[in-house]
Amino acid sequence: MIVGIMVGSGIFRTPGLVARELGRPWLTFVAWLLGGVLALLGALVFAELATRHPRAGGKYVYAREAFGPRAGFVVGWVEGLAIYTAAIAAIGVAGAEFIARIAGWPAGSVRWIAIALVGGFTGINLLGVSSGRWVQNVITAAKVLALAAVVMLAFAAGTGAGWHGTLPGAPTGGALFAALAVAAQSVIWSYYGSVDAAKIAEEVVDPGRTLPRVFLLGIAIVTALYLLLNAAFLHVLPFAQIAASNLVAGDVATAVFGARGGVIMAVLALLVVLASLNGNVFVTPRVIFGLARDGLGPTVLTRVNAGATPWTATALIGAVSMALAASGTFTQLLALAIVLILLIDGAAAASLFVLRTRQPDAPFRVPLYPVVPAAFLLVYVALLVGTAMTQTGLAAIAVAVLAAAWGLSWTVDRLTVDKATVDKTTVERRR
Repeated sequence: MIVGIMVGSGIFRTPGLVARELGRPWLTFVAWLLGGVLALLGALVFAELATRHPRAGGKYVYAREAFGPRAGFVVGWVEGLAIYTAAIAAIGVAGAEFIARIAGWPAGSVRWIAIALVGGFTGINLLGVSSGRWVQNVITAAKVLALAAVVMLAFAAGTGAGWHGTLPGAPTGGALFAALAVAAQSVIWSYYGSVDAAKIAEEVVDPGRTLPRVFLLGIAIVTALYLLLNAAFLHVLPFAQIAASNLVAGDVATAVFGARGGVIMAVLALLVVLASLNGNVFVTPRVIFGLARDGLGPTVLTRVNAGATPWTATALIGAVSMALAASGTFTQLLALAIVLILLIDGAAAASLFVLRTRQPDAPFRVPLYPVVPAAFLLVYVALLVGTAMTQTGLAAIAVAVLAAAWGLSWTVDRLTVDKATVDKTTVERRR
C-alpha cells in the first residue's frame, strides 16, 4: 500500500518541474536525495505516533490526543477534505493527461477523463476492502517491476548527457533558497504517502511491530527507486530536455526505442498513476470515518458496508475529488496540497513532543529524540517561509482554509459538549 501510494504521478510528472526550478543537474539529484532523507525522518516520527495510537484516522488522532479535540478537528478535516481530495484530483488529472496522450485526444478531454478515473476507483473501493486491496497489490507489483526495467534499459543505452550543463538564468544566492522551496513542493509530493499506513493502523495486525517495518521498508524501496530513476533520466537525456518535459520517462523511452517507446512509457506511467489513485481513495475515507466516530463529524459518515468499506465517507471523498478534478490543473492542485501538508503534518509531528512528555514509553521510539522530530519540523518551517516568499496568494489560501476549519471546530465542539451533557443527564435520570 505504501509503495503503491508513494510511487505515483509524481516521479513521472515532477522531475521536469524540479530541474526547471533548480537549473543544475547535480542540485536536482541532491534535491531528490534530500527528499528521501526528509521522508525517512517523517516516517520515524509517524511510526512512533502510529504505534502509540493505532487507530483509524492517523494524524488527527495524534493532534487530538496532544492538543485537544478542536485541534484534531482542524487537522482531520483539512487533511481529509482539502489535502487528500486535492491530491486525488491531481493524480486523476495526471492519469487523464497520460490517457489523452496515448489515445491522441484533445487537451479539453482531460478534465472529463479525470472525473471518470476518480469516479471509477471510488466505485471499486465501495465494493469492499478485498477488491481495493487486490487491485492495489497487482498494480503495484507490475509497476515496480516495470520501473526497474526502465532503469536497466536507460543505463544500458545512455551516455550520461544530462549530467552536464546549466540552464540559462539558473538561480544563485538568495534566489536559490526560494527556488529550493518551490522545487521541494514537487519532491515532497513525489515522496508523500510514506505515513499513510497510519490511517489504516487499526486494521493492521500487531501494529507495534508491523507499522515501523511498513514505514521504513516502504521509504527505503521508494527512495532507492527514485534515485535510480533520476540517475537514469540524466544518463539518457540532455538536462535542458528534462527541464522542459512533462513526462520525462516517456521522453527517455522515445530516445531509446523511438516513438513506440514513448507510447509504452505513457502506458506505464498510467499504470503507476492508477495504483497511486486507488491507494489514496482506499486510505483517505478512514480519516473521515475516524472523525465521525469520535464525535467530530456527522454520524452518517461512520456507516460501513458488507465489504468492510466506510462507504459514506468513501462516497464523500469521491464526490469532492471529482469536483476538484473538474476545476483544477495538476500544478495548481499539487501546490495547494503541499502547502496544506506542510502545515498539517507539522502540527501532527509536533504532537510527539507532548505525547512523549506525558508517556515516555511506546512500542516504537524515535531514535535520537528530540533531534529527529526537531529536524523534520525545522525543514517544514523553512519550506513554509520559502513558499510564503514566492507564492503569497497560495499561502493566503492555505491560511484561509485553516481559519475556516478552526471556526467550524467551535460549532462541532459545542455540539459534542451538548451531546455529552445530554448523555450524562439521561444516565442520572435512569438511576
